[in-house]
Amino acid sequence: MSGVTSDGMVFFAVSAAAALTVWTLRWTTPIAATIGGALVFIPSAALSLLGLHGAGLRAVYGGAALAGIAFGAVSQGALRMMLASLDERDRAATLAAYYVLSYLSMSLPAIAAGAATEHFGLRTAAHAYAMAATLLAVAGVAALTRSRRKALHTTDDRLRQAPLNTAEHR
Repeated sequence: MSGVTSDGMVFFAVSAAAALTVWTLRWTTPIAATIGGALVFIPSAALSLLGLHGAGLRAVYGGAALAGIAFGAVSQGALRMMLASLDERDRAATLAAYYVLSYLSMSLPAIAAGAATEHFGLRTAAHAYAMAATLLAVAGVAALTRSRRKALHTTDDRLRQAPLNTAEHR
């Protein structure tokens, strides 16, 4: 790769895409943003691997932009889902814990991937990292979809069991 990528432009692409995504999805439901972001991660990983295998800088930047979109959507959706259920006085501590866990969840795998690169080479480490992250994205989508369906069924059951107020329907 050229010096352009080593100068931080890939990281700029990730950050800019994430910021634009957060702003664009500000009115989207949190669960839709989170599921959409997790789904966008899959082609992001594929493009990034294509860039590693010689597809060029377009693949690298495309993967970076999609990674930023995924990151922005998932981060915004998760934060909004989590904070909506909290009392105002609990939000600051929860937000602090969220950020600590977020940074750990991003930095520890990156450190492990760096160590794996030393032992197994860049391609093997990149493939393992991309596959693990993709599996986590798919698992997240499955869990969110399942909880969403369960919530919809619970609401439907409550509506069916609720007595009809005949005065309102006359």
